[in-house]
Amino acid sequence: MIKFHFEEELPVLYLDFNEELEDEGMERLSFVDKPATEMNWRVFERQEFQESYRDYPKSASENACRAIKYRDNNPKVDCGTRVGWTRAQQLCNNRPLSVETIARMASFKRHQQHKDVPYDEGCGGLMYDAWGGDTGVDWAIRKLQQINNQLRMLGFEKQIFQEINEEKRMVTAPVMLAETKILRYSPDLGKYYVKFSKDTIMKMMKKYFKENKIHNINTDHDENAVKDDVYMIESYIVDDRNQSKLYPDLPDGSWVATYLVENDDVWEKIKEGEYNGFSLEGYFIEKYEDEMVDNMLLEIQSTLKDYVDETLIEERIKRILGMK
Repeated sequence: MIKFHFEEELPVLYLDFNEELEDEGMERLSFVDKPATEMNWRVFERQEFQESYRDYPKSASENACRAIKYRDNNPKVDCGTRVGWTRAQQLCNNRPLSVETIARMASFKRHQQHKDVPYDEGCGGLMYDAWGGDTGVDWAIRKLQQINNQLRMLGFEKQIFQEINEEKRMVTAPVMLAETKILRYSPDLGKYYVKFSKDTIMKMMKKYFKENKIHNINTDHDENAVKDDVYMIESYIVDDRNQSKLYPDLPDGSWVATYLVENDDVWEKIKEGEYNGFSLEGYFIEKYEDEMVDNMLLEIQSTLKDYVDETLIEERIKRILGMK
């Protein structure tokens, strides 16, 4: 069931599974910070959006520094999230911000009504300043519009926010990308790529539904962090019949899903940026990774046994390992 070829200097493995076996296929989806697909549900990811910016006002940095100083001088302060304080540190140190980070800053406008709460009377004013205060949030809104105009993508700003909706509580993102390299690492192989074919993805989705696992969700791949009140409400394969307006460049055969998040804790962490996309879980990945290593070792052993010419041996082993 394994077939692999080589691109560049790293091996490429097509992962598949036996749909007749009970222990193969997907077990659940995990909500994670960095999805393997590198496609977040909060931001319509395109290569053009990877530029970073640091032209925010000095006063935004000063607001963030002031919030950090107060927190550090008052150890009992229990405000904000790890994401919020990371943002404050970026601003205070005048570090460049990605478009995704700028979008999160702009969305913090919703907390503006709490900006005048004194630091010693609550978290509102402290965390608003941690995100840059008025000057930082207003800059982020203007910067998004500027980026939108530069890229001539009229719907970009709407695409950033439409899936983070207080009322609907829904998130949409790709689950699996067809014919797309995903970087992995193992102690035996080092870095290599995996891919999923259209057929494998279709089989995966069908079996996931047939086994009624569609509402199986955890966070950060923690088996002890299974979440209730999170429901898959939409699922489709990108093809001639179904195209994604959110992700118009997805390869045919990719799988897209939408989840309704009624779990308050999970939803708050989504809004704060702690969870950004899906990551699938399944025993078949580790199984076929081990099988790939075994196959490579067998090929190397066979080469050493059957060939005498050292140059030919070296060429064959390089090919087996995906080396130039």
